[in-house]
Amino acid sequence: MGLKKILGRLATTRCHVLIVEAPGHAPVRMAVEQDLARRGWVPALSPADADILCVCGEPAADLTQVLDRIWDELPSPRARTTVVAAADIEGALTACARELADPERQAAKAGARNNDAGSPDSGDHGQMDDGDMGHSQMDHGQMDDGQMDDGQMDDGEMDHGQMDHGSMDHDPMDHGSMDHGGMDMPMPDGIALAGQGSDRDGLDLDELQVPLGPVLPFWPAGLVLRCTLQGDVVMSAQAEWLSTGPGAEATVADSRAVVVHQTDLASRLLRLAGSTDAAGRMERIRNQALASGSAAASHGPLTAELSRLKRSFLLRRSLRGVGRVGTDAPRPEAGTDAWDRLLGMVEGAVSAAAGVYQPPSRLSRHLDAALLADLAAGQELGRVRLIVASLDLSPVAALTAAAR
Repeated sequence: MGLKKILGRLATTRCHVLIVEAPGHAPVRMAVEQDLARRGWVPALSPADADILCVCGEPAADLTQVLDRIWDELPSPRARTTVVAAADIEGALTACARELADPERQAAKAGARNNDAGSPDSGDHGQMDDGDMGHSQMDHGQMDDGQMDDGQMDDGEMDHGQMDHGSMDHDPMDHGSMDHGGMDMPMPDGIALAGQGSDRDGLDLDELQVPLGPVLPFWPAGLVLRCTLQGDVVMSAQAEWLSTGPGAEATVADSRAVVVHQTDLASRLLRLAGSTDAAGRMERIRNQALASGSAAASHGPLTAELSRLKRSFLLRRSLRGVGRVGTDAPRPEAGTDAWDRLLGMVEGAVSAAAGVYQPPSRLSRHLDAALLADLAAGQELGRVRLIVASLDLSPVAALTAAAR
């Protein structure tokens, strides 16, 4: 066995996988996370950190366009797969590991990728036509900067003492009259140059238009939050949702589904809040409920975890006051902050495990968007991430087997 193959096999013992959940396919995403934990693999936090791009569920056209851009950002060696059912996960990830460990295949793909990047068609300069820039009409022999004629400039006779910079008149070369409007040069990664806007103190500061999502760790599937940033402060935000892809089905809201959903939400918020140990325990409770098919076994561990969370001074201090919803908001979260909502998630899971639960109703996307815009305005990016994670933006559908 060659050295390359040995190194390839060693590299695939701990792959980093960027998981992207298509809207409506949370069960597949949770199953992928379980399989990664079993293998000892790591969920990637960004495309640059990933070896594998794993799409959970069949994406709609708008998400597919985003995924193609994300795929371009993954460094080689890399592999990509789409899984639409839990039964497909083990085989799909194993195939990706084999692909990563194949040096010949990766070298061929890297070469094709470099050729595509270097092809003339891959670099579209918009309306920037070299012919329009007038190089053929640019006679350097006639370019006279004042009295300095390149045609008559003899290096041997060039006396710096006689070179009067004051006589070099650059007025004919007026940068103010250089119109770049004809040079339509796309900005890197589609991010426009900063504009200007007034901050809260009335000062004019640079502002950027930056989208958060839809591919972001611990982020609701399909959500795009378009933010206007000044520094790291969100001045305004507008929420959008991508289309639900084919194959997505409503979840039957029995007690086990509520336990799984609530613990999944809590684990994501805990991850973002920096409480990784508590998040790991919550994920294990979720996985136990998924594997057992019953919620009752989760009651004891959930009760213990709720008690532990209530005693966490640092966690309470970091979440208290974050994303407080007004008492007059037409939502079940009215009057709560991120800390209250975290406890509510776990308390809801405890009640569901005991057989007592109320399935949440599906509020309109319009109300979701209005709430997100209101809570995000004036907040730092880190707090916006916590606010979004503390809200149940895709609750378990209020359906029961009997209602079907």
